[in-house]
Amino acid sequence: ASAQSIVTMGSAVILDEGDLGIEGASVSPDGKAILAHGAESTIFLIESETPGNHSRVASNGVESLFDSSFHPSGNTALLVGEGGTVLRYISGNRTIENAGGSSTFGSTELKSVSWNGDGSWAYIGGEGGWIWRFRGLEGGGVEAIPLENRGESDVNAISCLRGYNICIVSSSVDGIGIINQEHELFWIGGYGNPWVDVACPSSIATACVVISTDLTIARIWINIEEPSKTTIFENDIVQLQGFEGIMTGISIQTDGSSLISMAPFGLIEHDIEKSRSFHWLDNYDAVNYDASISGQRIVSTWGTGEFEGWIITDRGTIVSFTTVTQEGRGSMLEIWVGIIILGGTTLTVASLLTSSSPRLSRWVTKMIGSEEERKSAIREERRLSRKKGRA
Repeated sequence: ASAQSIVTMGSAVILDEGDLGIEGASVSPDGKAILAHGAESTIFLIESETPGNHSRVASNGVESLFDSSFHPSGNTALLVGEGGTVLRYISGNRTIENAGGSSTFGSTELKSVSWNGDGSWAYIGGEGGWIWRFRGLEGGGVEAIPLENRGESDVNAISCLRGYNICIVSSSVDGIGIINQEHELFWIGGYGNPWVDVACPSSIATACVVISTDLTIARIWINIEEPSKTTIFENDIVQLQGFEGIMTGISIQTDGSSLISMAPFGLIEHDIEKSRSFHWLDNYDAVNYDASISGQRIVSTWGTGEFEGWIITDRGTIVSFTTVTQEGRGSMLEIWVGIIILGGTTLTVASLLTSSSPRLSRWVTKMIGSEEERKSAIREERRLSRKKGRA
């Protein structure tokens, strides 16, 4: 069967035997290191370009670790999880030290963590709406201050703008919040949606993308001067059509572009500048690649190029992805954007274009035609290739 996805899966790396219970991964500021973490305080350090080069980081804990965030300097990272657990990873010697616990956070299950733009504070979110601002002190102590105006539902994700001390919060019921430079929390909309993750992918646009399990996406354009006046307009929250499954997470792919993880196994790309979402990897093609891997849960992705990168699953399987064809790089997304934006009008335009270009006609047929039409187009290309060779 011909692949329908924009990207195809390639080589695979297995971190260790058995089910590792990986819950997430974070990328270092220089993009070279990946910190993966999960059940029983399992932590792996992975080279982003060559994941075959990886090592387990020693940790004495037994708690599940749900989220992590590198400091903007890249020298340390925080990991948070069950029972108020906060760990600090030290990049210089690749060690782990305790940075918090029940004495600071009680027995709260900590679900999210993110450093603000200048690395002066990290925000830690947990069950029951709890959010703290957190930092280390000289002498090894820590400071953790609860934020006021918290909600009552779980804080599933926090993401901060690069270069600004402004962060977006996603919650299970209370909606979407924003934290300003004075550590004040304001709820700005989206109440009732099950928001599960957020990413702020652009180094230029002051915007973030929040996703929910029900295929709803919110685009947040942040008022930098007065964050509390940030508004979510009606057309900033859209429910995707033509996609199947539930959204489970979002990761930055390239500047301005994010990949949304799906269950069952699949990927959707979201371009924040175009405000458009595209099929990247369909479950059908993942099943054809390896049914056992397609049955695993995607917990994170990271990019190594515009259309290249890696997927990591809950079992600790890492799979590469790349474009289906090299020549499709520049034009494939333009075709899909045209189909989504222009709707029925596109059929007329495409008809005119393809009638004047047999080569384009065959390409479009292979992309969106029926199985029989695609086979016919491939046979025609082979026939023309043989004819050209004889000439």
